Amino acid sequence: MAPPEAPQPGAATHTPSLSKRPSVCFVAPKAYAALSARDDVAHVGGAERQQVLLGEELVRRGYRVSFVVLDHGQPAGETFRGIRVFKCYGLDCGIRGLRFFHPRLTGLWNAMKRADADIYYQRGAEYETGLVGYWCRKHERGFIFAVAHDTNCVPVTPLISRSERLLFRYGLRRADAVISQTHRQQHLLREGFGLASTVVRSCSGWLPDATEPIEGSNRDNLPRRVLWVGRMSEEKRPEWLIRLATDLPHCHFDVVGHFNTNSRYGQSLARQIEALPNVRWHGYVDHDRLKAHYLQAQLLLCTSESEGFPNVFLEAWSCGRPVLTSVDPDGIVADFGLGQVATDYLALKQHLSEASDQRPLWEASGRRGAQYVREHHSAAAAGAALETVIQTCYQSLRARRT
Repeated sequence: MAPPEAPQPGAATHTPSLSKRPSVCFVAPKAYAALSARDDVAHVGGAERQQVLLGEELVRRGYRVSFVVLDHGQPAGETFRGIRVFKCYGLDCGIRGLRFFHPRLTGLWNAMKRADADIYYQRGAEYETGLVGYWCRKHERGFIFAVAHDTNCVPVTPLISRSERLLFRYGLRRADAVISQTHRQQHLLREGFGLASTVVRSCSGWLPDATEPIEGSNRDNLPRRVLWVGRMSEEKRPEWLIRLATDLPHCHFDVVGHFNTNSRYGQSLARQIEALPNVRWHGYVDHDRLKAHYLQAQLLLCTSESEGFPNVFLEAWSCGRPVLTSVDPDGIVADFGLGQVATDYLALKQHLSEASDQRPLWEASGRRGAQYVREHHSAAAAGAALETVIQTCYQSLRARRT
């Protein structure tokens, strides 16, 4: 079913020409911080950073690229690195209970109209998926949906409400092309929705130079220094990190990330972390300063229950650091020897307790990680794969017009 009707922003300004290279708009409301590097806009997720990297690569390839983002009080008409930015609505604007229709629905569609692109790209299972899919069909524009997490690929999508799930599924069915991060996600989409998808690998913004040695760290001073990076939410199981720090008091942990301190869960985490002498919680760290934390670590720890393709893996490998992880997207950690995989707590604890005695093996895994990123996760490789999807979507648009 279609989204509920609401005051509409009007028809698009013109029918885009199909003879030119298509313009692309990323509908990524939370991406403004990744575009602008403003330190007063704290949210920068992996999905947003990936979209900015892809947008920059498309600009390098000669595409006209724009983004639709939230209104943070920024001036209209900003451009960052060749990317035009259109703001849609303020996150807390509108009357509670009605704000979905105005300003969110109307603001989003108005911003999409102003962007006036041929192809619209939206990532992650959100209610925006349905709104973008509806608008694109109504105005004869192409729509690409990109998976952000394994949970986006199953019919009963967790972490979102029933109404959001209905809008997401509505939009997913109207996508001209679907992008997955891994072959596992490809399989899940086929099994859960009967949909084909194209794998476009995540890309690293810190591509290591093969001619330069990996930078050193202070691992000699702290032989079991471990880094944990991410949003401190329940699906990432930060409580496992707390258990590890409690059970391994001689292991030093650096924690980068933020959580909702207004929630009971967040308050409990804060109390436990602050009580541990071998854990240093850094809170939110700007991406430009994050690299130093990877270089100071022996390894990156991931305790998540499920993931898509974590940006933090690419960042760690780009810095020559291996991963110890509870999830392994497409089995690449095990297949390429990029660290260790342990799906239960006791196995994670054992690997971590033995890490300092197996330093040469872990360092070799880190070097393989840097090589793996160079060969498989450059922005150029991801951009080439995305360009193929864009052309497929463009051809679908042509077919609907003729």
